[in-house]
Amino acid sequence: MMKKSNNILKGLIILAIGLLNVPKMFSQVMTLENVLNEIEKNQPELKKYDAKINAYNTYATGAKSLDAPQVGAGFFMTPYNPQMWKADPSMNTNGMGSFMISAQQMIMNPKKLNANSDYMKSMSGVETQMKGSMRNELYSMAKMSYYGWVVLKRKTTVLKESEGILKYLIESTELRYKYGMDKLNAYYKAKGMLGDIQTMIVMTNQEISQKMIELNTLMNRDKNITFDIDTVLKNNDYEKSIIDSTAIINSRSDFKVLKQNENLLRAKQSFENSKRLPDFGLKYDHMLAFGKQPQQFSLMAMVSIPIAPWSSKMYKSTVSGLNYEIESIKLEQQGFVNNVSGAIENIKVKIKNKKQQIELSEKVVIPSMKKNYETALLAYEQNTEELFMVLDAWQNLKLMQLNYLDQLMELAELQVQYENQLEIK
Repeated sequence: MMKKSNNILKGLIILAIGLLNVPKMFSQVMTLENVLNEIEKNQPELKKYDAKINAYNTYATGAKSLDAPQVGAGFFMTPYNPQMWKADPSMNTNGMGSFMISAQQMIMNPKKLNANSDYMKSMSGVETQMKGSMRNELYSMAKMSYYGWVVLKRKTTVLKESEGILKYLIESTELRYKYGMDKLNAYYKAKGMLGDIQTMIVMTNQEISQKMIELNTLMNRDKNITFDIDTVLKNNDYEKSIIDSTAIINSRSDFKVLKQNENLLRAKQSFENSKRLPDFGLKYDHMLAFGKQPQQFSLMAMVSIPIAPWSSKMYKSTVSGLNYEIESIKLEQQGFVNNVSGAIENIKVKIKNKKQQIELSEKVVIPSMKKNYETALLAYEQNTEELFMVLDAWQNLKLMQLNYLDQLMELAELQVQYENQLEIK
Protein backbone atom coordinates (compact mmCIF):
# COMPACT_ATOMS: atom_id res chain seq x y z
CA MET A 1 0.00 0.00 0.00
CA MET A 2 2.88 2.33 0.93
CA LYS A 3 4.58 1.58 -2.37
CA LYS A 4 1.41 2.41 -4.29
CA SER A 5 1.09 5.73 -2.43
CA ASN A 6 4.68 6.60 -3.27
CA ASN A 7 4.07 5.90 -6.95
CA ILE A 8 0.98 8.13 -6.92
CA LEU A 9 2.97 10.90 -5.20
CA LYS A 10 5.77 10.63 -7.76
CA GLY A 11 3.23 10.80 -10.53
CA LEU A 12 1.66 13.95 -9.09
CA ILE A 13 5.09 15.57 -8.71
CA ILE A 14 5.98 14.78 -12.33
CA LEU A 15 2.59 16.16 -13.48
CA ALA A 16 3.10 19.35 -11.45
CA ILE A 17 6.56 19.86 -12.92
CA GLY A 18 5.12 19.33 -16.39
CA LEU A 19 2.36 21.89 -15.77
CA LEU A 20 4.92 24.41 -14.53
CA ASN A 21 6.83 23.99 -17.75
CA VAL A 22 3.77 24.35 -20.00
CA PRO A 23 4.05 28.16 -20.46
CA LYS A 24 7.68 27.81 -21.41
CA MET A 25 7.09 24.85 -23.71
CA PHE A 26 4.22 26.54 -25.52
CA SER A 27 5.55 30.10 -25.35
CA GLN A 28 4.49 32.02 -28.45
CA VAL A 29 7.30 32.72 -30.89
CA MET A 30 6.79 36.02 -32.69
CA THR A 31 8.72 37.02 -35.77
CA LEU A 32 9.50 40.67 -36.44
CA GLU A 33 6.80 40.64 -39.12
CA ASN A 34 4.24 39.49 -36.53
CA VAL A 35 5.25 42.32 -34.20
CA LEU A 36 4.98 44.97 -36.91
CA ASN A 37 1.56 43.67 -37.99
CA GLU A 38 0.31 43.85 -34.39
CA ILE A 39 1.52 47.45 -34.17
CA GLU A 40 -0.30 48.34 -37.37
CA LYS A 41 -3.49 46.72 -36.08
CA ASN A 42 -3.57 47.79 -32.42
CA GLN A 43 -1.38 50.86 -31.83
CA PRO A 44 -3.49 53.82 -30.57
CA GLU A 45 -1.00 56.31 -31.98
CA LEU A 46 -1.98 55.11 -35.46
CA LYS A 47 -5.70 54.80 -34.75
CA LYS A 48 -5.89 58.44 -33.67
CA TYR A 49 -4.87 59.46 -37.20
CA ASP A 50 -7.66 57.30 -38.63
CA ALA A 51 -10.09 59.21 -36.42
CA LYS A 52 -8.74 62.56 -37.65
CA ILE A 53 -8.89 61.42 -41.27
CA ASN A 54 -12.52 60.40 -40.85
CA ALA A 55 -13.24 63.73 -39.18
CA TYR A 56 -11.83 65.81 -42.04
CA ASN A 57 -13.56 63.63 -44.64
CA THR A 58 -16.82 64.23 -42.79
CA TYR A 59 -16.10 67.96 -42.68
CA ALA A 60 -15.49 67.88 -46.45
CA THR A 61 -18.89 66.29 -46.97
CA GLY A 62 -20.63 69.05 -45.02
CA ALA A 63 -18.53 71.85 -46.54
CA LYS A 64 -20.87 72.05 -49.55
CA SER A 65 -23.91 72.83 -47.44
CA LEU A 66 -25.75 76.12 -47.88
CA ASP A 67 -26.47 78.59 -45.08
CA ALA A 68 -29.69 78.05 -43.19
CA PRO A 69 -32.70 79.93 -44.51
CA GLN A 70 -33.99 82.89 -42.49
CA VAL A 71 -37.64 83.57 -41.75
CA GLY A 72 -39.24 86.48 -39.96
CA ALA A 73 -42.58 88.01 -39.10
CA GLY A 74 -43.67 91.45 -37.90
CA PHE A 75 -45.47 94.68 -38.63
CA PHE A 76 -44.67 96.57 -41.82
CA MET A 77 -45.26 100.32 -42.23
CA THR A 78 -47.86 100.24 -39.48
CA PRO A 79 -48.99 103.43 -37.68
CA TYR A 80 -48.52 103.61 -33.91
CA ASN A 81 -52.19 104.50 -33.59
CA PRO A 82 -54.21 101.27 -33.93
CA GLN A 83 -57.31 103.28 -34.87
CA MET A 84 -55.65 104.07 -38.16
CA TRP A 85 -55.28 100.36 -39.02
CA LYS A 86 -58.99 100.01 -39.76
CA ALA A 87 -60.86 101.23 -42.82
CA ASP A 88 -62.99 104.40 -42.20
CA PRO A 89 -65.61 105.14 -44.94
CA SER A 90 -66.40 108.53 -43.42
CA MET A 91 -62.80 109.55 -43.85
CA ASN A 92 -62.57 107.67 -47.16
CA THR A 93 -59.57 105.63 -45.86
CA ASN A 94 -58.92 101.92 -46.41
CA GLY A 95 -56.75 101.51 -43.30
CA MET A 96 -52.99 101.58 -42.95
CA GLY A 97 -50.23 99.05 -42.19
CA SER A 98 -49.83 95.32 -42.60
CA PHE A 99 -48.39 92.21 -40.95
CA MET A 100 -45.44 90.89 -42.93
CA ILE A 101 -44.10 87.33 -43.21
CA SER A 102 -40.56 87.13 -44.61
CA ALA A 103 -38.27 84.32 -45.90
CA GLN A 104 -34.71 84.69 -47.13
CA GLN A 105 -32.12 82.22 -48.52
CA MET A 106 -28.51 83.05 -49.33
CA ILE A 107 -26.89 80.80 -51.94
CA MET A 108 -23.11 80.65 -51.75
CA ASN A 109 -21.33 80.43 -55.07
CA PRO A 110 -20.90 76.69 -55.97
CA LYS A 111 -17.22 77.24 -56.75
CA LYS A 112 -16.73 78.52 -53.20
CA LEU A 113 -18.38 75.41 -51.80
CA ASN A 114 -16.21 73.13 -53.92
CA ALA A 115 -13.06 75.02 -52.92
CA ASN A 116 -13.96 74.73 -49.23
CA SER A 117 -14.58 70.99 -49.64
CA ASP A 118 -11.23 70.51 -51.38
CA TYR A 119 -9.54 72.39 -48.54
CA MET A 120 -10.98 69.95 -46.00
CA LYS A 121 -9.97 66.96 -48.12
CA SER A 122 -6.40 68.32 -48.25
CA MET A 123 -6.31 68.39 -44.45
CA SER A 124 -7.32 64.72 -44.51
CA GLY A 125 -4.40 64.03 -46.88
CA VAL A 126 -1.95 65.62 -44.45
CA GLU A 127 -3.18 63.37 -41.62
CA THR A 128 -2.86 60.31 -43.87
CA GLN A 129 0.81 61.01 -44.50
CA MET A 130 1.44 61.88 -40.86
CA LYS A 131 0.08 58.46 -39.98
CA GLY A 132 2.65 56.92 -42.33
CA SER A 133 5.42 58.90 -40.65
CA MET A 134 4.30 57.79 -37.18
CA ARG A 135 4.07 54.17 -38.37
CA ASN A 136 7.65 54.39 -39.62
CA GLU A 137 8.88 55.66 -36.24
CA LEU A 138 6.98 52.94 -34.34
CA TYR A 139 8.40 50.29 -36.66
CA SER A 140 11.92 51.59 -36.04
CA MET A 141 11.41 51.46 -32.27
CA ALA A 142 10.08 47.90 -32.52
CA LYS A 143 13.01 46.78 -34.66
CA MET A 144 15.52 48.25 -32.22
CA SER A 145 13.89 46.43 -29.30
CA TYR A 146 13.53 43.21 -31.28
CA TYR A 147 17.14 43.10 -32.51
CA GLY A 148 18.34 44.16 -29.06
CA TRP A 149 16.53 41.12 -27.65
CA VAL A 150 18.14 38.86 -30.30
CA VAL A 151 21.62 40.05 -29.33
CA LEU A 152 20.85 39.70 -25.62
CA LYS A 153 19.81 36.09 -26.18
CA ARG A 154 23.11 35.42 -27.91
CA LYS A 155 24.96 37.14 -25.09
CA THR A 156 23.16 34.88 -22.64
CA THR A 157 24.47 31.85 -24.56
CA VAL A 158 28.04 33.19 -24.37
CA LEU A 159 27.70 33.92 -20.66
CA LYS A 160 26.21 30.49 -19.94
CA GLU A 161 29.15 28.87 -21.74
CA SER A 162 31.53 31.04 -19.74
CA GLU A 163 29.77 30.02 -16.52
CA GLY A 164 30.25 26.37 -17.40
CA ILE A 165 33.95 26.92 -18.20
CA LEU A 166 34.58 28.71 -14.90
CA LYS A 167 32.78 26.02 -12.89
CA TYR A 168 34.97 23.41 -14.56
CA LEU A 169 38.13 25.39 -13.78
CA ILE A 170 37.05 25.93 -10.16
CA GLU A 171 36.33 22.23 -9.67
CA SER A 172 39.65 21.38 -11.28
CA THR A 173 41.47 23.85 -9.06
CA GLU A 174 39.82 22.45 -5.92
CA LEU A 175 40.97 18.98 -6.88
CA ARG A 176 44.49 20.15 -7.67
CA TYR A 177 44.73 22.11 -4.42
CA LYS A 178 44.11 18.95 -2.42
CA TYR A 179 47.25 17.52 -3.91
CA GLY A 180 49.23 20.78 -3.62
CA MET A 181 49.28 21.33 -7.38
CA ASP A 182 47.63 24.78 -7.50
CA LYS A 183 47.38 28.08 -5.60
CA LEU A 184 44.42 29.55 -3.77
CA ASN A 185 44.78 33.08 -5.20
CA ALA A 186 43.97 31.81 -8.72
CA TYR A 187 41.07 29.84 -7.26
CA TYR A 188 39.57 32.94 -5.64
CA LYS A 189 40.07 34.92 -8.81
CA ALA A 190 38.09 32.28 -10.70
CA LYS A 191 35.35 32.38 -8.04
CA GLY A 192 35.15 36.16 -8.36
CA MET A 193 34.92 35.88 -12.15
CA LEU A 194 32.13 33.31 -11.79
CA GLY A 195 30.16 35.69 -9.58
CA ASP A 196 30.67 38.46 -12.11
CA ILE A 197 29.41 36.23 -14.95
CA GLN A 198 26.34 35.21 -12.94
CA THR A 199 25.61 38.89 -12.25
CA MET A 200 25.88 39.62 -15.96
CA ILE A 201 23.44 36.78 -16.70
CA VAL A 202 20.93 38.25 -14.22
CA MET A 203 21.32 41.72 -15.76
CA THR A 204 20.98 40.33 -19.30
CA ASN A 205 17.77 38.49 -18.36
CA GLN A 206 16.46 41.73 -16.87
CA GLU A 207 17.21 43.58 -20.10
CA ILE A 208 15.40 40.85 -22.06
CA SER A 209 12.34 41.35 -19.83
CA GLN A 210 12.52 45.08 -20.54
CA LYS A 211 12.63 44.43 -24.30
CA MET A 212 9.58 42.19 -23.96
CA ILE A 213 7.70 44.93 -22.11
CA GLU A 214 8.74 47.49 -24.74
CA LEU A 215 7.41 45.30 -27.56
CA ASN A 216 4.18 44.52 -25.69
CA THR A 217 3.72 48.26 -25.17
CA LEU A 218 4.25 48.99 -28.86
CA MET A 219 1.75 46.24 -29.74
CA ASN A 220 -0.70 47.71 -27.18
CA ARG A 221 -0.98 44.42 -25.30
CA ASP A 222 -0.86 43.37 -21.67
CA LYS A 223 2.68 44.21 -20.61
CA ASN A 224 3.04 40.86 -18.78
CA ILE A 225 2.32 38.65 -21.80
CA THR A 226 5.34 36.42 -22.31
CA PHE A 227 6.55 35.37 -25.74
CA ASP A 228 9.75 34.42 -27.49
CA ILE A 229 11.44 35.61 -30.67
CA ASP A 230 13.58 34.09 -33.37
CA THR A 231 17.30 34.79 -33.26
CA VAL A 232 17.75 35.72 -36.91
CA LEU A 233 19.53 38.99 -37.63
CA LYS A 234 18.99 40.25 -41.16
CA ASN A 235 22.12 41.09 -43.11
CA ASN A 236 21.12 43.29 -46.03
CA ASP A 237 23.48 44.74 -48.59
CA TYR A 238 22.26 48.29 -48.07
CA GLU A 239 25.78 49.66 -48.51
CA LYS A 240 25.60 48.65 -52.19
CA SER A 241 22.31 50.41 -52.89
CA ILE A 242 22.08 53.43 -55.16
CA ILE A 243 19.52 55.94 -53.91
CA ASP A 244 18.42 59.04 -55.80
CA SER A 245 16.07 61.84 -54.83
CA THR A 246 13.14 60.11 -56.55
CA ALA A 247 13.39 57.12 -54.19
CA ILE A 248 13.31 59.47 -51.19
CA ILE A 249 10.35 61.44 -52.56
CA ASN A 250 8.38 58.26 -53.29
CA SER A 251 9.11 56.51 -49.99
CA ARG A 252 9.28 59.07 -47.18
CA SER A 253 5.99 59.95 -45.50
CA ASP A 254 7.70 63.01 -43.99
CA PHE A 255 8.31 64.35 -47.49
CA LYS A 256 4.74 63.49 -48.46
CA VAL A 257 3.56 65.45 -45.41
CA LEU A 258 5.40 68.47 -46.77
CA LYS A 259 3.91 67.86 -50.21
CA GLN A 260 0.43 67.54 -48.72
CA ASN A 261 1.01 70.75 -46.75
CA GLU A 262 1.84 72.41 -50.05
CA ASN A 263 -1.40 71.03 -51.52
CA LEU A 264 -3.22 72.24 -48.41
CA LEU A 265 -1.86 75.75 -48.90
CA ARG A 266 -2.85 75.67 -52.56
CA ALA A 267 -6.35 74.51 -51.62
CA LYS A 268 -6.56 77.29 -49.06
CA GLN A 269 -5.34 79.75 -51.68
CA SER A 270 -7.99 78.47 -54.08
CA PHE A 271 -10.63 78.91 -51.39
CA GLU A 272 -9.48 82.45 -50.62
CA ASN A 273 -9.36 83.24 -54.32
CA SER A 274 -12.95 81.99 -54.69
CA LYS A 275 -14.06 84.81 -52.38
CA ARG A 276 -13.85 87.14 -55.37
CA LEU A 277 -16.89 85.33 -56.79
CA PRO A 278 -20.34 86.71 -55.98
CA ASP A 279 -22.89 85.00 -53.75
CA PHE A 280 -26.59 85.08 -54.47
CA GLY A 281 -29.70 85.46 -52.39
CA LEU A 282 -33.46 85.41 -52.69
CA LYS A 283 -35.89 87.21 -50.38
CA TYR A 284 -39.67 86.95 -50.36
CA ASP A 285 -41.97 89.11 -48.21
CA HIS A 286 -45.75 88.71 -47.94
CA MET A 287 -47.83 91.53 -46.39
CA LEU A 288 -51.20 90.80 -44.79
CA ALA A 289 -52.69 94.30 -45.10
CA PHE A 290 -55.02 95.79 -42.47
CA GLY A 291 -58.38 97.31 -43.31
CA LYS A 292 -59.44 97.15 -46.92
CA GLN A 293 -55.93 97.40 -48.36
CA PRO A 294 -54.96 94.81 -50.95
CA GLN A 295 -52.47 92.12 -49.89
CA GLN A 296 -48.95 92.81 -51.18
CA PHE A 297 -45.69 90.98 -51.68
CA SER A 298 -42.07 91.71 -52.29
CA LEU A 299 -39.65 89.40 -54.19
CA MET A 300 -36.01 90.42 -54.36
CA ALA A 301 -32.92 88.79 -55.81
CA MET A 302 -29.59 89.73 -54.24
CA VAL A 303 -25.97 89.42 -55.26
CA SER A 304 -22.81 90.28 -53.34
CA ILE A 305 -20.10 92.41 -54.92
CA PRO A 306 -16.83 91.09 -53.43
CA ILE A 307 -14.70 92.83 -56.03
CA ALA A 308 -15.41 96.19 -54.43
CA PRO A 309 -12.06 97.73 -53.38
CA TRP A 310 -13.01 97.99 -49.70
CA SER A 311 -13.96 94.30 -49.54
CA SER A 312 -11.39 92.67 -51.84
CA LYS A 313 -8.28 93.73 -49.95
CA MET A 314 -8.56 90.92 -47.37
CA TYR A 315 -8.66 87.92 -49.73
CA LYS A 316 -6.19 89.45 -52.16
CA SER A 317 -3.56 89.92 -49.45
CA THR A 318 -4.21 86.37 -48.16
CA VAL A 319 -3.73 84.88 -51.63
CA SER A 320 -0.52 86.85 -52.06
CA GLY A 321 0.79 85.80 -48.62
CA LEU A 322 0.07 82.13 -49.35
CA ASN A 323 2.38 82.34 -52.36
CA TYR A 324 5.27 83.05 -50.00
CA GLU A 325 4.25 80.17 -47.74
CA ILE A 326 4.17 77.81 -50.73
CA GLU A 327 7.61 79.00 -51.78
CA SER A 328 8.87 78.39 -48.24
CA ILE A 329 7.55 74.84 -48.12
CA LYS A 330 9.08 74.07 -51.53
CA LEU A 331 12.47 75.11 -50.20
CA GLU A 332 11.82 72.96 -47.12
CA GLN A 333 11.19 69.99 -49.42
CA GLN A 334 14.50 70.57 -51.19
CA GLY A 335 16.31 70.77 -47.86
CA PHE A 336 14.59 67.60 -46.66
CA VAL A 337 15.69 65.58 -49.70
CA ASN A 338 19.23 66.93 -49.40
CA ASN A 339 19.49 66.04 -45.70
CA VAL A 340 18.00 62.56 -46.10
CA SER A 341 20.24 61.70 -49.06
CA GLY A 342 23.26 62.82 -47.02
CA ALA A 343 22.14 60.76 -44.02
CA ILE A 344 21.65 57.68 -46.22
CA GLU A 345 25.13 57.95 -47.73
CA ASN A 346 26.61 58.38 -44.26
CA ILE A 347 24.77 55.28 -42.99
CA LYS A 348 25.95 53.27 -46.02
CA VAL A 349 29.58 54.10 -45.22
CA LYS A 350 29.07 53.11 -41.58
CA ILE A 351 27.42 49.82 -42.60
CA LYS A 352 30.33 48.99 -44.89
CA ASN A 353 32.91 49.72 -42.19
CA LYS A 354 30.95 47.83 -39.53
CA LYS A 355 30.72 44.76 -41.76
CA GLN A 356 34.50 44.86 -42.24
CA GLN A 357 34.99 44.96 -38.47
CA ILE A 358 32.59 42.06 -37.98
CA GLU A 359 34.34 40.02 -40.67
CA LEU A 360 37.72 40.57 -38.99
CA SER A 361 36.24 39.51 -35.66
CA GLU A 362 34.68 36.38 -37.18
CA LYS A 363 37.65 35.25 -39.27
CA VAL A 364 40.71 36.51 -37.38
CA VAL A 365 40.26 37.87 -33.88
CA ILE A 366 37.82 35.41 -32.26
CA PRO A 367 39.43 32.27 -33.80
CA SER A 368 42.85 33.49 -32.58
CA MET A 369 41.52 34.23 -29.09
CA LYS A 370 39.78 30.86 -28.97
CA LYS A 371 42.96 29.08 -30.06
CA ASN A 372 44.93 30.96 -27.39
CA TYR A 373 42.44 29.91 -24.72
CA GLU A 374 42.38 26.27 -25.85
CA THR A 375 46.20 26.18 -25.87
CA ALA A 376 46.38 27.67 -22.37
CA LEU A 377 43.71 25.24 -21.10
CA LEU A 378 45.55 22.26 -22.59
CA ALA A 379 48.82 23.39 -21.01
CA TYR A 380 47.05 23.84 -17.67
CA GLU A 381 45.59 20.35 -17.87
CA GLN A 382 49.12 19.05 -18.58
CA ASN A 383 50.46 21.00 -15.58
CA THR A 384 52.72 23.19 -17.73
CA GLU A 385 50.72 26.40 -17.29
CA GLU A 386 49.18 28.25 -14.35
CA LEU A 387 45.45 28.93 -13.91
CA PHE A 388 46.04 32.70 -14.14
CA MET A 389 47.05 32.33 -17.79
CA VAL A 390 43.96 30.25 -18.55
CA LEU A 391 41.70 32.80 -16.85
CA ASP A 392 43.29 35.68 -18.77
CA ALA A 393 42.93 33.81 -22.07
CA TRP A 394 39.32 32.95 -21.28
CA GLN A 395 38.51 36.54 -20.22
CA ASN A 396 40.01 37.95 -23.43
CA LEU A 397 37.94 35.46 -25.47
CA LYS A 398 34.75 36.32 -23.58
CA LEU A 399 35.26 40.06 -23.97
CA MET A 400 35.90 39.65 -27.69
CA GLN A 401 32.78 37.48 -28.11
CA LEU A 402 30.65 40.06 -26.29
CA ASN A 403 32.27 42.85 -28.30
CA TYR A 404 31.45 40.94 -31.47
CA LEU A 405 27.79 40.76 -30.42
CA ASP A 406 27.84 44.50 -29.69
CA GLN A 407 29.12 45.02 -33.22
CA LEU A 408 26.26 42.93 -34.57
CA MET A 409 23.84 45.12 -32.62
CA GLU A 410 25.46 48.26 -34.01
CA LEU A 411 25.11 46.85 -37.52
CA ALA A 412 21.45 46.04 -36.86
CA GLU A 413 20.89 49.59 -35.59
CA LEU A 414 22.51 51.03 -38.72
CA GLN A 415 20.27 48.88 -40.91
CA VAL A 416 17.23 50.04 -38.95
CA GLN A 417 18.35 53.65 -39.45
CA TYR A 418 18.68 53.00 -43.19
CA GLU A 419 15.23 51.41 -43.30
CA ASN A 420 13.87 54.35 -41.33
CA GLN A 421 15.25 56.80 -43.90
CA LEU A 422 13.48 54.98 -46.76
CA GLU A 423 10.53 53.59 -44.75
CA ILE A 424 11.40 49.98 -45.49
CA LYS A 425 9.25 47.67 -43.36
